[in-house]
Amino acid sequence: MSNEPLNRIPTHAAIIVDGNRRWAKQRLMPASLGHKAGFDRLKEITRYAVGDRGVKVLSLYVFSTENFARDPKEVGYLMDLFANNFRTIADEMNERGCQILFSGRRDGLQPRVLDAMDYMMDLTKDNTKGIVNFCLNYGSRAELTDAVRSIARQVQSGALDPENIDESTIESHLYRPLPPVDLMIRTSGEQRLSNFLLWQCAYAEFYFTPVLFPDFTKDCFDEALAEYARRDRRMGGNSKK
Repeated sequence: MSNEPLNRIPTHAAIIVDGNRRWAKQRLMPASLGHKAGFDRLKEITRYAVGDRGVKVLSLYVFSTENFARDPKEVGYLMDLFANNFRTIADEMNERGCQILFSGRRDGLQPRVLDAMDYMMDLTKDNTKGIVNFCLNYGSRAELTDAVRSIARQVQSGALDPENIDESTIESHLYRPLPPVDLMIRTSGEQRLSNFLLWQCAYAEFYFTPVLFPDFTKDCFDEALAEYARRDRRMGGNSKK
C-alpha cells in the first residue's frame, strides 16, 4: 500500500462494483461466494477511501434496477447479504463519523432490506466526516425519470414556473444532493457506465481496470487515485496545469 501523499484527492469518487461472479467462476465456485468475497473487499475499500484517504463522498454501485433479471437464487442471496451484513459497515462508519445514504428506488426491495437501509441511515444521519452512498436498486435513467416526474408535479400545481427550471432544479430533484463525481472507477475490464450516475458523471475522470472487484486492493485504489492526480481536468475550459 502506498503511503505517499497525493496532490489531489477526488471529493466524490464512485465505483462500479463489477466482477464478483467472474471471480467465482474462475475458481469454480458458486456466484454467492464471489459476492461474499466482493462484500469483504467492499468493507475494506470503503474504510480505506473515506476513513484513510480522505475521499469525502464514495458512491458504490452494488445493485442495479436491471440486476433483478438475474437468477432468483442469486438475487435472493444478494438481498440476504444486504439485509444481514451491511449493518457491519454502518457500525464502523458510524464510529468514524461518516454518514451512510442509499440511492435508488425503494419499490421492489424486500421489507428486511428496507429495514436494514433505514437502520443504517438513521444510525449515521448526524455524522459529517464523510458520506458512503450505496446505489441499490439504482438506475440513472430511473433517477432522471423520477426527477422529471417530480418537477412536472410542481409545475402542474403551480409551484414552479417552467421558465425557472435550470440545472440546479434538476439536481435538487435527484435522489441525493451530492457533489458531482470527480473520479469514476470500474473494475473487471468493462468500459461502460451501465446506467450509473449519468448526470453526476458529466465531467468525471474515468478509470477502468481489468482487476475483478474481489481482488481490488488498497494498492489498486491508490493506483486509481494516482492516475486521477495526473489528469488535466479542464471542465470544458482551459488547462488548469
